[in-house]
Amino acid sequence: MKKYHTEQRRRLLSFLQEHSDRQFSVEEIAEYLCGDGTISVSSIYRNINAMAAEGMIQRFPREGSRTFLYQYIGDGDCREHIHMKCEICGSIFHLDQEAMAAIDASASAAAAGFHINKKKTILYGACGKCK
Repeated sequence: MKKYHTEQRRRLLSFLQEHSDRQFSVEEIAEYLCGDGTISVSSIYRNINAMAAEGMIQRFPREGSRTFLYQYIGDGDCREHIHMKCEICGSIFHLDQEAMAAIDASASAAAAGFHINKKKTILYGACGKCK
């Protein structure tokens, strides 16, 4: 698939990079970007799907819904972390390496070599600002 570097793609990428600690639905992204008429919802869908295929953003299922949330992950470093999501403000945090190693070891010991897929793991709770 040919990669286009349009103004719409640049605006979408810039928005996601500036808010890389959050996950957004396409509708939420559209609220921010479609107000001035320079980007359409179809353009957001087209670009977000391309960016997900390229590995620039991660797609997460929205709990209790058939929709998805998207988060900028850039160079892929984000895939190697277990995520923690504040249920109040929606901020996303990475669990540090030491804590992830302890969780991995515990899971492996409890279930005969079980391996956690960090790319798909999210722990829910309240962040320090919100609790």
